[in-house]
Amino acid sequence: LEYTEVQYRLGKPSIAAVAGAARAGGMTLAVSCDMIVAADTATFGYPEIDVGIIPAIDFVLLPKVIGKHRAFELLFGGKAFAAARAEALGLVNRVVPTDRVLPEARELAQDMASKAPSVMRFGRNAFHRANALDLHRSIEDVADALAAVSELPEAQEGLSAFVEKRKPRW
Repeated sequence: LEYTEVQYRLGKPSIAAVAGAARAGGMTLAVSCDMIVAADTATFGYPEIDVGIIPAIDFVLLPKVIGKHRAFELLFGGKAFAAARAEALGLVNRVVPTDRVLPEARELAQDMASKAPSVMRFGRNAFHRANALDLHRSIEDVADALAAVSELPEAQEGLSAFVEKRKPRW
């Protein structure tokens, strides 16, 4: 929860540079950013459902980025997907060769930094307020759901199976 709040209050654009596997909290961090640059070899996914828990914060964030139906499939399917699919879904801004991820993210950051700082800060804040109505309430609701799910026997079994590197016995 905290890094989504930090991203929201940052006052300047944030850019995720994804060069490897983004999963679970890594996905939440990336989706919390204003823009995402990904390596053509990067992969993404929400494996939480396969271990008996839920990617709660992304229930709020992801549908706003790619739409309800596509988000549902990714959040509840648990399958990893390639950068090309992430780009086709509108999840990432750019897909580039691995050695270009950081340079591309830096170029994007330099372009954003070349804008009038006060205008960028006020504009970004207005953009986030306009697109985050009830964001905090929604995050509180899904955090409550995650807490409740975490106490279920299935969640305990799923997490134990993950640690023990075996299939869960539902």
